[in-house]
Amino acid sequence: MTEPKVEVVISGIGGIFPESDNLDELRKLLFDKQNAVTSDSRRWIPGLLGTPHGVGKILKPEKFDNVFFGIHRKMAESLDALTRLSLERSIEAIVDAGINPADLSGTNTAVFMNSCISESEFFEVFDTQQKGFGLLGHNRAMQANRLSYTLNLNGPSYTTDATWIGGAQAIMRAKRMIEDGVINAAIVGSCSLCLNPNISLQLEGLGRLTNTNETKSFSNDASGMNRSESCVVVLLQKSTEAKRSYASVLSATGIFGETNDLFYHYSDHLYKEVLLNAYKEANVDPSKVAYIEGEGLGIKKIDAMELNILNEVFCTPNRIEPLKVGSIKSNVGHCEASSSLVSLAKALIVLDSGYIPPNINYSEPNQDCPALFSGRLEVVTEKTPLKGDIVGVSSFGLCNSFSHIVLKQNKKSRVKIYEKGEMFEDGLPRIIFVSGRNEEGVTQFLERIKNCRIDEEFAALLQSVFYKSMNAHYFRSFTIIPDTNEGSQEEISYLPAVVKRPIWFIFSGMGSQWNGMGKQLLKIPIFAESVRKCATILKPKGVDLIDILTNEDPKLFDNILNSFVGIAAIQIGLLDVLKSIDVVPDGIIGHSVGELGCAYADGCFTAEQMILAAHARGRASIETKLIDGSMAAIGLGYNDIKDRLPHDIEVACHNASDSSTLSGPTVSVTNFVEQLKSEGVFAKLVNVSNIAYHSQYIKPAAPTLLKYLKEVIKDPKPRSSKWVSSSVPESEWENDVAKYSSPEYHTNNLLGQVLFEEASRHIPEEAIVIEIAPHGLLQAILKRSLSEKVTNIPLTHRSTKDSVKFLLTAIGKMYNSGMTPNIESFYPSINYPVSRDTQALHSLFPWDHKEEWSLKSMVQS
Repeated sequence: MTEPKVEVVISGIGGIFPESDNLDELRKLLFDKQNAVTSDSRRWIPGLLGTPHGVGKILKPEKFDNVFFGIHRKMAESLDALTRLSLERSIEAIVDAGINPADLSGTNTAVFMNSCISESEFFEVFDTQQKGFGLLGHNRAMQANRLSYTLNLNGPSYTTDATWIGGAQAIMRAKRMIEDGVINAAIVGSCSLCLNPNISLQLEGLGRLTNTNETKSFSNDASGMNRSESCVVVLLQKSTEAKRSYASVLSATGIFGETNDLFYHYSDHLYKEVLLNAYKEANVDPSKVAYIEGEGLGIKKIDAMELNILNEVFCTPNRIEPLKVGSIKSNVGHCEASSSLVSLAKALIVLDSGYIPPNINYSEPNQDCPALFSGRLEVVTEKTPLKGDIVGVSSFGLCNSFSHIVLKQNKKSRVKIYEKGEMFEDGLPRIIFVSGRNEEGVTQFLERIKNCRIDEEFAALLQSVFYKSMNAHYFRSFTIIPDTNEGSQEEISYLPAVVKRPIWFIFSGMGSQWNGMGKQLLKIPIFAESVRKCATILKPKGVDLIDILTNEDPKLFDNILNSFVGIAAIQIGLLDVLKSIDVVPDGIIGHSVGELGCAYADGCFTAEQMILAAHARGRASIETKLIDGSMAAIGLGYNDIKDRLPHDIEVACHNASDSSTLSGPTVSVTNFVEQLKSEGVFAKLVNVSNIAYHSQYIKPAAPTLLKYLKEVIKDPKPRSSKWVSSSVPESEWENDVAKYSSPEYHTNNLLGQVLFEEASRHIPEEAIVIEIAPHGLLQAILKRSLSEKVTNIPLTHRSTKDSVKFLLTAIGKMYNSGMTPNIESFYPSINYPVSRDTQALHSLFPWDHKEEWSLKSMVQS
């Protein structure tokens, strides 16, 4: 049994067209009925050599971001503009597909680049001032091979010349190679520039150019074509791997006839053969085709031949609606080597938008095509809805050559269109990472995003592209959509080099809990799932975890068990969020009960063990008869306070050189706090439910806690080197108790001093320190005690109005600090490919185009 063919889709496109810098601008130009053919001196003085004036010209062919591609200045100056333009459009196509270019490194991705004539080659190769760079820069192999080299692609890399149908021929080859398993994906492009009037002179000598600025495709008064420029690149992928699908490529066929005549003769029977073969391969009834993007050369005789064959093939008795026909050449002229891909670009606009842009310069039907008069064929002259999902694209080349591509529409349509400022249906704002070559580019990128049609799918595409580094993107920023104008989340960071900074997790302890601390975070699917699992575990023990995290009763945390399980649950949920976005620590430190979080982060505990260990700690505290105790945070370090303490008060926690926590009987601690305040020393009681932890007064709870922990931790795991103990002095780290995350270790954590000051000295100078707790309790201490080069990032804050946005901002700060959080995993999964008419990414990519490079045109020579 024959296996079904692999479905190949066009998943991304990058293009630059006459008077249009990208496909979005071309789309507007087409629907606005604009003519992109102009008469000016941007390439050569109009009338030079007596050639026609009208030429379609791209706006900024001199622009090129050489640093992005790692091309030094001398080579960039001598590099063929065809290659320069193709390189940039290739990146745009990849990004438009929702792919970071680095993700293609090492993949079996092919490159097919087509060109016909390099009109700058004469000026470069025969320039007596050059020293060899022109020979390499104008080597046509560079058009494909340079891209393969830059992206480290392992697939074949071809530069072809198949005249004006080269792009379509490359689509045909790429499709078949993907179907046959030879390659996984393909980058297909073509470029053409009009830099030399000598080519126009040759074409005019054949009587093929119009003396006007109008290419009148299919019109009875057609008088010839206008030459034009463009560069188009598309990415082809298997449908199962594509995040976007502009169209499925059902078939692509071509043929080269036998003739010595460049223009005067196009064989109608060969064109018909190409069409019939295309629809046979596609297994599509031609009568079901909704629209044909035709060649439409604007040469009356050839137009008539084309239209008559279209009538024969498509207008069978089975057809219900007239066949709609159009040609982009009426808007932009004939783009020569890239013309087949320019026609393809218009077809993608039709399929993506669901509307056919109108032809212009069409006054009356070609009198040699009866089907136009009978109504079987209809040249589209107004914006027209596409009735059907099959579109064909025809192209004519030199020497009696033809090609045809059959495309099928992505049927997934957008369900919801959001207004600016409207929250997404799942209640989660979207964080968008951006990067660029310079600060100005990042700023413009952010502004463009705000003006885009934002939905969940578009956000996911952006997230999948920009979450990791790109070559020479030295600047980073992020924004959160919808924008509520709260805070400065759009700070731009400068990262001159990609250096992996060490990541350290800090798990805070008592004092970080607050009423309602989990209510908003439960909107996050990963967090909510983790908490629900913990809630299920605690339910048989009579603990309502969801209530603990969402109830705003101020007396809730008078019960110490609620504090312990609440803090642990928040830490489990936050850690699972970090795991999901690939944030992995190089070092871990816990403060007091925060060492339970260390055990989970280090792989010594499961989430179940962590929440049960927290429950055991709370249960032992409640069941043991203890003195009425208190704890207080003060603004003096251990060495400054140890000799001033009353006899019944102990230093429970070494927080920093200027901070410690005291523990002892309530009356003594309260009085000492007031004494310190009177001396101008910061001192504040901590809510510990009247239990003096980390002192002699908690020792009676040790046997009970050890008993309960042994029920939870039956097979203690060794602690890794990542976990820096704050409950065992460094001099004792080789002892058995310190080596394992055991019941004994965590019982000792309850009894002994918290040596956080000593442990934090192990944090490297340029670390990124992430505090994981219901509230960033230790931020002031960390900022004062650690190096100025350290980046401190709390995930939560008790005073924030929006805990989800605060967490997203924290993740944005990680990104700005050089990390690569895979934020797409934070959100509900997207069912790819994205919907039709999802905002394109190709027009958003931030190039550094401050410099202009030689075009080697007749004007510049």
